[in-house]
Amino acid sequence: MTTDEMRSALLRTTFRYGKVNMGIRLGNITHGEFITLQMVHRYMKNHPDEHGIGVSELARCSYMSPPAMSRTLKSVEEKGLAVRMVDKKNRRKTYVCLTDEGEDARLQAWKTCTDYIDWVLKEMGEEKMETFLELWGELVDLMEKNIPVFYGEPS
Repeated sequence: MTTDEMRSALLRTTFRYGKVNMGIRLGNITHGEFITLQMVHRYMKNHPDEHGIGVSELARCSYMSPPAMSRTLKSVEEKGLAVRMVDKKNRRKTYVCLTDEGEDARLQAWKTCTDYIDWVLKEMGEEKMETFLELWGELVDLMEKNIPVFYGEPS
């Protein structure tokens, strides 16, 4: 395969992956909302004594920009899936936690995702999937590391 063919194949395959991934229906929530609900859930599971996750921490661990996270939070709040609470000690700090409806929506979407991934794993085979994930992780690490270098930004 030539360099041009590899470049085209990589772009075509990542585009196809994005379309397939976004085609999985998660009930009444979007993929971004699911990621947000999942990150809040995971944070609360790991920090049970806290009131919620900070908005900036949620944006960071969800790989979303703060404006994108604000839009997503507005949407999940309007759907009654999460609430924002202002810290009584530090009014500049806002926390997010799931409602019971949010936990139900997250669980339903999680089940859909895991059922689908289990099917894909069975079809592809464990050994091929392990090899793929190792190489894919290496590719993404390399790409993340080199974005600043590519654009001439300090790292």
